[in-house]
Amino acid sequence: SLRNSMSLRGGAMACMLVGMLRPFTSRPLTRLAMSSLVMRSASAFAPAQQPWLQLKKPAEVARCRGGGMGKFGGETALRAETGATPPADLSGDTIFGKIIRGEIPSDKVYEDDLCLAFKDVAPTAPTHILVIPKQRISQLSKTKEELGDSSSVKELLGHIMLVAADIGNKYSPNGFRTVINDGKEGCQSVYHLHVHVIGSKQLSWPPGV
Repeated sequence: SLRNSMSLRGGAMACMLVGMLRPFTSRPLTRLAMSSLVMRSASAFAPAQQPWLQLKKPAEVARCRGGGMGKFGGETALRAETGATPPADLSGDTIFGKIIRGEIPSDKVYEDDLCLAFKDVAPTAPTHILVIPKQRISQLSKTKEELGDSSSVKELLGHIMLVAADIGNKYSPNGFRTVINDGKEGCQSVYHLHVHVIGSKQLSWPPGV
């Protein structure tokens, strides 16, 4: 490896230095002193002391929106979703609002009067579908504050989860995961409530911690 090569090169130079100094010293260099000199010289050439030699980790090379490991969990494109700070006006429009109105195209898999489901543009697994309510709710934790806790609101949330279950059963019959990110520390990136349905591969646990 590059690290071993540089370390060996430093050790070789240290040995040459010891040989050059030996005729001029009044006392022979002890084995301990020689080892110390070799180790110091080798470490001076190690990549740890040379920032420009450090190789980037996969996670530093490729970061993009989404969550989890690369495309469908591969190792070549590690990704990590970063939560966004909630906007000052939570009633403002979002990209999901534009998708609901048809202003932005989506790969739709389901739609009814209450919700819309479409494939995530940055999937973390072979199945990665978003289920969103057509009525704007900024965050799950803000539901009561924004819409109240009437039976119709509870029916809406229940309906979204039942649709997510139907989609999971259809597209990932061997098992799936439903995820709702809430707030910045919960990695929410779009402030329009959405349920991730992720599956069609063996998932790991715990997720995203």
